[in-house]
Amino acid sequence: MRARFVAVLGAVLLLAACGDDAKKAAEHLAAGQALLDKGQYDKALPELQQAVELDKQSIPAQVALGNAYRGLKRYDDALDTFRAAKKIDRYVVSPHIASALTRVETGQIDMAVDELNHVIELEPQNLRAKILLGRVSMMPHRLPDGTVGVSEAGLERAIMNLEGAVQSEPKNVEAQRELATAYEKAGKTDLAKKTWTTVQALAKGAPTNAKAAQQAEEALTRLK
Repeated sequence: MRARFVAVLGAVLLLAACGDDAKKAAEHLAAGQALLDKGQYDKALPELQQAVELDKQSIPAQVALGNAYRGLKRYDDALDTFRAAKKIDRYVVSPHIASALTRVETGQIDMAVDELNHVIELEPQNLRAKILLGRVSMMPHRLPDGTVGVSEAGLERAIMNLEGAVQSEPKNVEAQRELATAYEKAGKTDLAKKTWTTVQALAKGAPTNAKAAQQAEEALTRLK
């Protein structure tokens, strides 16, 4: 009887400790994320390291820690951390997106495209992934023939994903702007004009979209 009591008490204490650790991990994650949002990566790092140490199965903590490493340009550490987050649950897309952004910063465009394609396989309606894949597909990088540029396949992929993004959210200024850019790069002038006109109309009078409105005006002048 006594042995059973000790075992039950041990289990209760273990659960309480785990609960306490989870609470502390959440506190460190919140503090670290707040510092990340301010761009204070060096201060965020120890908070997020603590969050991960206390809750190694927390994907948000792992992704935030990876983003701190990325902000500090410790790219290998960032990619290792995102890889650990993917192992927790391979169906969660946030580590894949964060990893893709890190690949872009290190010039690994093809690998970033692969990561974003995987995200869309997991979540076909993920708007952010479609916009990012469109943008990344238009980034110049080293091609198989040794030149640096954007491949025809890359432009086609950009247009396909951005058209999908616009179809799902026609009033999304970012998606419309990226699509207009893709049409222009692909030499589809009429479609580019039409889409830039849409960007101009959507961005009009919205301070947060001032840059998009200016880009639309410049593009429509350029395409006359």
